[in-house]
Amino acid sequence: MGPAVLALLVGAYLAAGAALAQAQGLAYAAQRPSEGALYRDGWTNRYLLGGVWLYRADPGDQGVAQGLWRNVGATTGWKPVSVPNAYNAGDFSAGSMYGSVGWYRKDFLVPPARRGVRWIVRFESVNYRAEVWLNGHLLGSHRGAYLPFELQLMGLRSGVNRLIVRVDDRRLPSDIPSGPSGGWWNYGGLVREVYIRPVDRADLSQVLVRPLLPCPSCAAVIDEQAVVRNVTAARQSVRLRGYYGGVPLDFGTATISPHGVWTAHAPIRIRHPRLWSLSKPTLYRASLSLAAANGQLLTRYVTYSGIRSITVTRDGILELNGVPLHLRGVDIQESDLALGSALDPTHRRRVIDWIRQLGGHLIRAHYPLHPQLLELADEYGILVWSEIPVNHELSPYVGNPGTASQAQAMLTDNIVTNENHPSVMLWSVGNELAAPTDAAEAQYIASAAALAHRLDPTRPVGLAITAWPGLACQAAYAPVDVIGYNDYFGWFDAGGGATDDRDELGSFLDQLRGCYPHQALFVTEFGFDASRDGPVEERGTYQFQANAAAYHLTVFAQRPWLAGAAYFVLQDFAAQPGYSGGDPRPDPPFNQKGLVDLAGRLKPAFETVAAIYHATVQMGGPG
Repeated sequence: MGPAVLALLVGAYLAAGAALAQAQGLAYAAQRPSEGALYRDGWTNRYLLGGVWLYRADPGDQGVAQGLWRNVGATTGWKPVSVPNAYNAGDFSAGSMYGSVGWYRKDFLVPPARRGVRWIVRFESVNYRAEVWLNGHLLGSHRGAYLPFELQLMGLRSGVNRLIVRVDDRRLPSDIPSGPSGGWWNYGGLVREVYIRPVDRADLSQVLVRPLLPCPSCAAVIDEQAVVRNVTAARQSVRLRGYYGGVPLDFGTATISPHGVWTAHAPIRIRHPRLWSLSKPTLYRASLSLAAANGQLLTRYVTYSGIRSITVTRDGILELNGVPLHLRGVDIQESDLALGSALDPTHRRRVIDWIRQLGGHLIRAHYPLHPQLLELADEYGILVWSEIPVNHELSPYVGNPGTASQAQAMLTDNIVTNENHPSVMLWSVGNELAAPTDAAEAQYIASAAALAHRLDPTRPVGLAITAWPGLACQAAYAPVDVIGYNDYFGWFDAGGGATDDRDELGSFLDQLRGCYPHQALFVTEFGFDASRDGPVEERGTYQFQANAAAYHLTVFAQRPWLAGAAYFVLQDFAAQPGYSGGDPRPDPPFNQKGLVDLAGRLKPAFETVAAIYHATVQMGGPG
C-alpha cells in the first residue's frame, strides 16, 4: 500500500475513533425515525431509520449469538455506528474479502399513526444474507445485494422496539455476485439506508409509469399501473386517483378480498409531450393517492417520469427519440476508501458532478445503482447501462437451476424497482461470461433476455462480452439487442496475446460489427492503470493512461455506428487481494484505472478524456 493511501486510512481511522469515543460517552437510547427519505421517488410517508445504531462482530459463541437476537438489553460488546454502514470498510485483508458475520441493533419508537396501522421495514441493500428480528421474533430473511427488500414489522410495541439484523457477507461461488472474489471489494453490512413506513388497510406495493412514444413527433401514451394489496383479513374498498404532470388520472374503485391484490390501470394520452433527452431531460411529476371508500387518505406515491423512446434499428443503430446515440461516459463503483460501499448523499453527488465535469452522458456499473444516483441521472440527462452481476466467475454455474433462478429473480427485481427511471437505457443480463459460449450459457442468455423483454418491452436488452481476434461470432448472443465489448487492446492479452497490439483495435471492432450487424454495439469498458509520472511508453504512468485513452477514443470516433463507450473506471477502488490489474508496479488490492485517485484527485487523463467527451456529439450527428 502506498504512503498516500496509508495516510488516508490512518486519518479515516482516527476520525472514526474520535466519533466512536464521543458516542460511547453517551447513553444509548431509543430514537424516533426522522420523517422523509434521501430520494424523491416512492411513498411520501417514509421514515428514515437513521441516527445511532449499534454493531458488533459475531462473537463466534453459539450461546452469545443466540442472546443477540433474543432481545438482549445490555450494550456490552456493541459499538455505535451510523447506517448505511459497511462493517469491514478500511480492512483490506484477505479475511475481509472472504467475508464474516456482523450484528446490527436499532432501538426505536414508532411514529404516531392511526390505530390499526401496520408498519413495513425496507432495507435498500444488505450485503449479503440477512436475518431480521423484531423484539425477539424472527421477521424473515433475504439473500442478495444492491436491491431493496421489505418485511412487515410484526409484534410492534407501544414503547421501545428493538430491531436486530444478522448480516453474513460470505458469498459462495454460485451466489450472485460470485464469491469470495467478484472483481470489487466485498463490503458487508447494511450498506444502504433503512426505512419504515405505515400501511393502513391497503398498500401501493408496486407502481409502474410506462411512457409509450410511437415516434418523436407523436402523441405519447402513459400506461400507469399500480398493484394495490389488501394487508388485512377483511374486505377493503378503495379508490385510486393521481396526476401525470397536470393531467388527472382516475383508476376507479375496487373491493379487494382479504390479503388480495387489485392491479389498477389508467392510461392517458399526452398530445404534445416534452421529451426527455440528453440536453433537455424534462421530467413529469407522477403522483398517486390511495383512499378508503369513505375518502380517508391511506397513502401517496410520487415518482418522476420522462417521456422518451430507446430503440435499436434493424441496422444496429441505438436511438433515443429517433436520434442516433454516440454516448461517452464511465463505469463506476459505489465505493469509498473510508466508507466502503456505504456511500452518503455527498459522495453520490460527487460521482455525478465528476461525470458532468467530464461531459459524460453514460454510466455503467456491474450491479444496480443506488436510487439517488438514478434520480440524479434522470435530472441531468445521463443514460444508465443497468446490469445484474452475473459475471465470468458464474459461467460454470449458470446452468444450475438454483443460480439461474436467482439470476432471474434479481433481473426481475431490478426491472420492477428501477423501470420508472427515464435514465435507465437498457437491462444488461451479464458481463464477460465465458467465450466461446456453451449450451448452458446460451440457454441463460436466451431465457434472461426473454424475461427482460416480457417485463419491459420498451427497452433493449444488453450483454457485456469479452472477445478477441480469431474468436468466432457467437450465435448465443442473438437474443440480446445491444452488445457491449470490454476493450483492453494494448493492455490485457486476451486470446493468447491477440489484443496486445492496440493498432489492431480498429480492424477488430469492424470484425465485431460484421458479426453482429443488427445489434447496437458499445465499448462497455476501456481503461489503463496509472499511479505515477513517467514515460508515455511505460505502463502504469499518468502519461501512458492519457495517451492510451486518447488513442482508443480516436478509434471509436471513426466508427459512427458505435453507440457509445465507457471508460473503466471513474475512480480507483479496492478490487481484491493481490490484484495487479496489468500494472507492472501495482498497489494491491487497488484497481488504479480510475480517472480520479482514491483521495479524489483528478489524474491528468481526466482532462484529456473530458476534452474529447465535450467535443463529441453524443446525440445526433453522423450515424
